[in-house]
Amino acid sequence: MSIQSDKALEEALKLIESCTFRQPLELLKDILPGELGDKRLVFAIKCCDFWAKTDDSLSETSCFEQGEWLLNQWKKFQMILEFAEPDCDKIIYSFKKGIFSKALEVYSKANDEKDPKFKSEILRKTGLCYKKLGSYEMGLRFLTEANAMVPGQAQLIAEMADCYAFYGETKNAKMLFKEAFYMDARKIDLTFLDSPLIRVLIEKVEDAGHTGQALLEWIPVYGVILGIFNVKRQLKSQEVLRLKQEIYSKEGEMKDSSSNKDFLKPHLINLYFWLIDYYVLEKDSVSNIKEILLKLKLLDPEIHKLYVK
Repeated sequence: MSIQSDKALEEALKLIESCTFRQPLELLKDILPGELGDKRLVFAIKCCDFWAKTDDSLSETSCFEQGEWLLNQWKKFQMILEFAEPDCDKIIYSFKKGIFSKALEVYSKANDEKDPKFKSEILRKTGLCYKKLGSYEMGLRFLTEANAMVPGQAQLIAEMADCYAFYGETKNAKMLFKEAFYMDARKIDLTFLDSPLIRVLIEKVEDAGHTGQALLEWIPVYGVILGIFNVKRQLKSQEVLRLKQEIYSKEGEMKDSSSNKDFLKPHLINLYFWLIDYYVLEKDSVSNIKEILLKLKLLDPEIHKLYVK
């Protein structure tokens, strides 16, 4: 590292934060031959090279499509970030600021959409951008508005939970994360969830050997087992009816040899947890709780052991 490389990198990062990539790419490439030992430059060049086609890709699409392209590219960009050295945090921050500031700009321009469902999606993406930029209050404001327009979206609820977690409102965060994974675990995109509360849980589930879509179904199970999803709420009578009906349906599917047990088992376990919570809060008969616990034990003895210990 030298004063020259530090100066060049600082200049490049300013451009990157304004979502400009070709100019900093050339700047860093010019200085690299004399600074081959500086891993920061190599990493920054690799990142710039990934994003250098941004201007061409955004030039002839609608504002909403531009935002979608940027967010989809960010998901792919995660593979590069996995190889970042510890001293590359400032570089990562600059790319995050550049990309999500640009995405925020284009989504804001698309905000005149009249269709409620589409409008809600634009508001959600706007809230997501604010969240990724660290503006959690603004993020939550837009996410709440999106949820009021089209309620019951698992991804949206999870992003609201993420905002609350960053706020330090842990109870709200735990409750909303638990709700989101109960609504539809497999519709949740973990890429855009960043709070330590959920990232630690994801890591624990991965350590247990779960991957892909199955991982999403196991997250609420381990959330309960590890005491992270430990906030309970009263269920309405219609919710209880739907819960019992779904349990009956999933138990039937479990008996079908052709069913996908990788997804089905954790999903059913989570339903059992919700029904047990209901019985506990209602101070229902102990026999009902014991019945569900026996079903849990037969379904997965190890999870049962962890749950009752």
